[in-house]
Amino acid sequence: MDGEQTGSGERTAGGLPETLFLDVRMWTSLRGRLHDFTTVVCDAPDPVPRDVDEWHRWATEYLQVVAEKDGWQPGRYYYRAEIRDDADRTDEVLMQNHWEYRT
Repeated sequence: MDGEQTGSGERTAGGLPETLFLDVRMWTSLRGRLHDFTTVVCDAPDPVPRDVDEWHRWATEYLQVVAEKDGWQPGRYYYRAEIRDDADRTDEVLMQNHWEYRT
């Protein structure tokens, strides 16, 4: 894949790093709050989504596969699609949304 080399690694033709992260939090209804759940490492979408709806479809496709594979509980999950720096800190939030997982 053609891309330019940057401080945070190889970039796709669309300008995104080759690897993105979905920071996932789970809603706990008994406590009425979110708690950190997991981080899903993803290949950057190609082509880059044009709007929030396309980002949401891309993210939930990843989450669906991981949830089924890992046996997540049905419920409401909140996520952020992020670019991270070399120290694994959030560098940029590309979008955020929630997702209802049903088995």
